[in-house]
This record gives sequence, structure tokens and C-alpha cells, in this order.
Amino acid sequence: MKHSLLFVPVCALLCTTALQAQAWSDNFDSYAPGPVVGVGGWEEWGPGAGANVVNNHPSMLSAPNAIDIVGATDLVHQYPGVTSGKWVYRTMQYIPANTTGNTYFILLNTYNSASAIYNWSVQVEFDPVALTVTGDFGASNNGVATLIPDTWVEIKVFIDLDNDITEFFYNGEQVGPAYSWTGGVFGAGGGVSSVAAVDLYANSATSVYYDDMELYEFEFESFGAGCPGSLGDIDWTLNLPASIATGIFVADVSNLPTPLAATVLSLNKTDPPVDLSIIGMTNCMARVNPDVIVSMSTTAATSGYTATVPVTFANNPVLLGLNVHMQALAFDPGINPFGFVVSDGMTFVIKS
Repeated sequence: MKHSLLFVPVCALLCTTALQAQAWSDNFDSYAPGPVVGVGGWEEWGPGAGANVVNNHPSMLSAPNAIDIVGATDLVHQYPGVTSGKWVYRTMQYIPANTTGNTYFILLNTYNSASAIYNWSVQVEFDPVALTVTGDFGASNNGVATLIPDTWVEIKVFIDLDNDITEFFYNGEQVGPAYSWTGGVFGAGGGVSSVAAVDLYANSATSVYYDDMELYEFEFESFGAGCPGSLGDIDWTLNLPASIATGIFVADVSNLPTPLAATVLSLNKTDPPVDLSIIGMTNCMARVNPDVIVSMSTTAATSGYTATVPVTFANNPVLLGLNVHMQALAFDPGINPFGFVVSDGMTFVIKS
């Protein structure tokens, strides 16, 4: 076991399971196919800007429905009362390879249609011709990623209203640097600490589909891919969220290829991530600084091995809101020259 003097006062090591507190979700499956405006809280930005629920998409993510963002669509859903804390906005997006025109995913911190007062915190442009995903994240903080057509891709936004920080992820990878939520799009400023609304804007493009949309409190989230092993990806499952009141966080790890495995813990992500191909771990990414490395006690399962990873910490209010990052490391002989693989990077936050 390796201990870091930075980390030991914060964590004493142990991990358990609970569902994330979910403020809102919509998979459109309870709706009849057809116009969605006026249903489930959905509204149009202006007259004629609505959208249709569809059930005829050839690669439907969750049966039977998705939402079709096309042509004049400028579809809005508001979220009153989300004004503090750490949040995750997540959705799945499908852009057909034959889509024409650029389409947008937008989050606003202010949405007052009656007074025409708006402020944008996230604006991301998807260009199916150039195959680019471009985020307008402040005056000089634009980020660009490669668009993946003809498949469902995860969009995830980390929103820390307490510390005024925003991070945008596409297909599990961060796009651009962290930036100010209230600073907003193009760094114009004037925003507030609120997740006011989502806006799915077609911008005259042909059909783009969204499904499995949700807004929930940040408790335990992935923030970047590691690499698959001989059994596929190593999986993490939250069992007990981190709380000052209990002094413990617990997660389960499954699909470990062998019983030899460890957890890497740190207060810091590697920035930028380190490509472990340099030591023979081909296409594996180190996402977490190796401040603390703890061996796992594993158990044989139907597929590979599992382990429970507990992390304990002091009942100290100074730890409230602290982010702790972790990544599993597992022995997998023959998978690459070095013989090890890593899980996705994961982050948990300590709450009251």
C-alpha cells in the first residue's frame, strides 16, 4: 500500500450503494408519437418551434420512443429551483451520417420567455459534414471533439453551481477546459447560479435524435475512459454515497479479469490524461494521480471477479463538497505488453 501525505488526512480507505438523487428525467416512452409541446413540461422557444416524439427510428435506444429535433425545432424544458449544489446533465444523442446542417445542444442559466431575458451557459454545435463537436465555452475556451455519426453518443455536463464550474463531455471525453457557468457562452458574463433550461435547437438541420435525458445531483460519475480488458470494461457501481454524517463512501467493482487488482485514489485528476501506451498498456489512459494505491479484496463472480471498495474520511465540515477521484487497476496477462488494464476514471463528492 502506498500513502500520500496529501491524501491521508482526507481519506482512510474503504467504499457501498445508493441511487443518485434525481431531479428530472425523460425517455419519451410514455408519450404518444406526435407533437410534444405541452406534454411533460416541454415548450417551444417561439411559435412553430416544437418537436415530435417518434417511434420509427431504426436504431432506437430505449423502446419505443425518442425526440426528433429537426428543421424549425427550438425545444425547451425548464428546471425551476436548481440553484445550488453539484449537478449532472446527461442525455444520449444520435446524429445520422446523412444529416445536413449544424444542430445545437444548449443549457441556459436564465430563461424568462415572458420578458425575453436569457443567458446561455452551454452551447455546443454539431457539424455532421466536418464531423466536429464545437463548444462555445467562454471567450477563448472553445473546445473541439470528433463527431461520431450513426450511433448513440453520451453527452454529459458537470455543473458545480457552488464553485461556478462547468465541464462538458462528449462520448466520455472532456471537450475544452473547465469554465465559469455564470461566465457563460463566449465569456459574456451576466449569468446566475441556476440550471434554468435545456434548449434542443435544430437550426434548420435535418433530423437529430435525443433520448434518456436526465438532470440529477452529482454523487459518483465517470469522467474519461480507461481501456477494456479481456472481459470488456471494468464496471463501477455506487453503493453508498459519500457523506460527512456517515464518514464513508462505498462502491462495487465488477468484471475484473483476475483477482489481482487495486484502486488508485487522489484529489487530483491527471491533466492532461497520461497515455499508458508508453509503458506497454496499449490504448489505456491514466486519469487519476497515483497518490494512494490500495489492493482490492476480490471475489470470483459469474464473469471474472468483483470487489467492494470502501473509503472512510473524517467527520469534518471542511471536507464538504470535496471531489475524490479514483480508477481501478487490474492484472490481465496477455491483453497488452504490460499485462494490466484500467477502468474509467471516476469521481465522488463528499456531501453533508
